[in-house]
Amino acid sequence: MSAASKKAAALISKLRAKSSASRDGVLEELAELGPSAVQPLMDALDHKDYKVRMAVAEALGSLGDERAIPPLIEALSDSSKNTQEAAAGALAQIGGSAVPALLDALIGSDQAARKWAAEALGSIGDTSVAQELMKRLNDPNIEVQRAAVTALGDLRSKRAIDPLIEVLRDDNVDLAKAAADALGKIRSEVAIEPLIEALASPSMDVRKSAANSLQRVGKAAVPSLIEAVRGGDPLLRRWGVEVMGEIADERALELLVESLDDHDERVVRYAAVALGRLGKDSSIKYLEPLLKHENKDIRYAAVEGLSGTCSYRAVDAVAGALRDPDWVVRMTAAVGLGEIASRTCVEPLLEALEDEEWSVRRHAALSLGRVGIKKRAVEALAELLHDPKELVRSAAAQALGELGDEEMIEHIEKLLDDDDPKVVAAAEEALMRLGVEFD
Repeated sequence: MSAASKKAAALISKLRAKSSASRDGVLEELAELGPSAVQPLMDALDHKDYKVRMAVAEALGSLGDERAIPPLIEALSDSSKNTQEAAAGALAQIGGSAVPALLDALIGSDQAARKWAAEALGSIGDTSVAQELMKRLNDPNIEVQRAAVTALGDLRSKRAIDPLIEVLRDDNVDLAKAAADALGKIRSEVAIEPLIEALASPSMDVRKSAANSLQRVGKAAVPSLIEAVRGGDPLLRRWGVEVMGEIADERALELLVESLDDHDERVVRYAAVALGRLGKDSSIKYLEPLLKHENKDIRYAAVEGLSGTCSYRAVDAVAGALRDPDWVVRMTAAVGLGEIASRTCVEPLLEALEDEEWSVRRHAALSLGRVGIKKRAVEALAELLHDPKELVRSAAAQALGELGDEEMIEHIEKLLDDDDPKVVAAAEEALMRLGVEFD
């Protein structure tokens, strides 16, 4: 045995260390040994300790030596799931030369090996394997099917679109969710209608994945979304308006305005937020009346929508919500004024610093820091450093740090003796922003 091989064997014996940091150090040393470490590492793949086997598989992946492919394929069937996963990752790192062996494992008798082979093939990115992965969509094992679905999405295989749409309609929630995610990665317009149908799925997970995927498809999905929302059930309308808000296409404006009168209040809430995300001043006149709605959740959504326009024209309406009877609405208004961040936001935020609800005071302070105008704000925030609520004191310190007034250093330094560690940390960060150095 060469000196390098002996050193590799000695290092492998240290992989039983309990600390992951210790193992990482050993793996780095093994990687530095290069090809001479491959054989000792392959020999260690049958070590009795799964932590060693897992670490060895990771090391072989880092080395990228093709000699390790056969033992790593065997490790896909290891008794330890962690080792299986490490072996799959290693084979993916080795890359294209591992593809033939992975294809053999993909059609083998071991379920775990089939699953991990599918995952590794998806990571390698060789689109020529898509046909074999599609065959695994009918695998008797659900885990293998799901891995094949995910891999096809990772490969962005156009040929897989129709089979994935079939899986999207499957009763198995895990498979349907994976198919929705995969179709989003492919971003094909062919999948728009099926993904819109999935917005009405009984499963929240499927609905979320379908919504995310439609956002990935982007503006091409808007016409179909508009049509579906106008004729869909409340569940589809609720998710449809949210997706259109995320896409932020002007063509959705008319529909979102219509949705503010929907008989389902959830749809109204999401339409209000979505309308704001279009970033249009013209949305303000439609959102303002909702500030008087009897449902506090709709008032909250209206404030969020108005703030989302980021227009100085919305300031008066948002500032008016600082007098709402519900503290969540008032807090949202305080946050929203910070998002708009115009000069006209300062006065209402100063008033909000005196709100009876500490959350409102906290976010008003943070928003003053974001607005960035020192006049009057600095003195008011200095007073807030004595607030009875620790999160308000820390917010005041943070805002003063952002405003950059060095005259406040002395006031902020007093918080270094605060009883609350969060306040002390905020004070330290603010002082560093102001140029104070700490040992």
